[in-house]
Amino acid sequence: MRICEDNINTNRLTLRRFMLNDAQAMFDNWASDPEVTKYLTWDTHPNVEVTKQIIKEWVKQYDDPATVRFAITLKDTGELIGGIDVVKYVDCVPEIGYCLSKKYWNKGYMSEACKALVDYLFSLGHKKIMIRAETRNIASNRVILKCGFSFVKNVKKLVDNRELDINCYEVNNTL
Repeated sequence: MRICEDNINTNRLTLRRFMLNDAQAMFDNWASDPEVTKYLTWDTHPNVEVTKQIIKEWVKQYDDPATVRFAITLKDTGELIGGIDVVKYVDCVPEIGYCLSKKYWNKGYMSEACKALVDYLFSLGHKKIMIRAETRNIASNRVILKCGFSFVKNVKKLVDNRELDINCYEVNNTL
C-alpha cells in the first residue's frame, strides 16, 4: 500500500476522494442496483440526481478532517467501481462501511480496498477499527474475516419493522 496526496494505492486499486463528476458512474455501477444495496443502510437510488446530491454533500464533508471516504477505482483504467469510508465513530473508534459494483464481486477487490483502509486508519493512530454486516450478507462477512477482523457479537436491530441480525467485528492494531 502506498499513500500519495490523499490517495491510497494498492496493487490493483487507487482509493481517492469522490468528485462531483463521479455521479453517473456511481449510479450506473452500484447505487441503482438493488442487489448491491440490499444490505446497505441506504436505499437504491431511483435516479442519478439523488446520486449527484449525495456526492455533492460528500465533497463538502471533505472539509472536516474526520471525514474518511474513498472512491475505489481500478488503477489501470481509472474506472470507479465502489466506495469505502468511515461511516461513523463510536467512542473515537472508526467504523468502516463499503459497497462495490456487482460486476467486480468475487475478484478480491473489496478485500484489497478494506485492508488498505485499515492500514491507513492505523497509520493515523487508531488502535481499533470496527465493522458490521448483516448476518445474511455472507460475502461481506467473508471479506471482513479475510481482512483480519474478529467476530465480537451479534446484535438485533429493528429497521422498518424488520428485525435484522447484525454481526459486529473489530480489529486491533498490534504494532
